[in-house]
Amino acid sequence: MDWSILWPPQRPGDADPPVWLTEDPYAEAPETILEKEPLSRFLLQFTLFEAIIAAPYHAWTYCMPTASLDALWNLLRPIPLSPFLPTFFAERFFAAPGLLAQVSNDDNELVVSFGALHRGTLTPLLEHRFRWSYFDG
Repeated sequence: MDWSILWPPQRPGDADPPVWLTEDPYAEAPETILEKEPLSRFLLQFTLFEAIIAAPYHAWTYCMPTASLDALWNLLRPIPLSPFLPTFFAERFFAAPGLLAQVSNDDNELVVSFGALHRGTLTPLLEHRFRWSYFDG
């Protein structure tokens, strides 16, 4: 994958240009897709995505019914951004003290990935009896 912006900007003073995703930049006819967020907000999405991946402790659920996450909505706060990588996974981000979550879902099913700074932050998630594909807590 390759992300890019037009340079130089199309309009003078365009400080927040659109971001383009090229799935395979080395393809014979590469397809580019306009991201939902401009550069400043895209960088926030990318930083959240990388923070979850780089977190020292992780928990990932198997695919489960969307209603399974209802118990966590009082803990997790949505981060007001468009879904990240909407063409592929449409990840939405959520945060709680010491915890980041990314949720990929449709109307019926979802998968959640958590990243935490401390192992103990993940431990209370066991109370929800999710099926875990990976759990560090």
